[in-house]
Amino acid sequence: MICFIMYDITSNKVRTLIAKFLQGKGCTRIQKSIFMADMPSDALQDIAMKLTDIQKMYDNNDSILIVPLSEDYARAMKIIGQDVDLILHSKSTLFF
Repeated sequence: MICFIMYDITSNKVRTLIAKFLQGKGCTRIQKSIFMADMPSDALQDIAMKLTDIQKMYDNNDSILIVPLSEDYARAMKIIGQDVDLILHSKSTLFF
């Protein structure tokens, strides 16, 4: 399953913790607060549960979004800039 994992987290410490956690799980950083993953549903479910636990640990008004994408939508994306072909297995990235 392909998905975006996005967050808006005010705490530098928590933000760094989550970024390192996602990278350790094999997610690819697309932007500073946006990751992309292509992995089995059960692995994404595990990530979602751990992020929920992290979110509950501290008092905040932050948000974490996990947005699944169909392969058709993922392949239809127009990506300008960073190369994410390793996830999408395509050559749709534009460079200027």
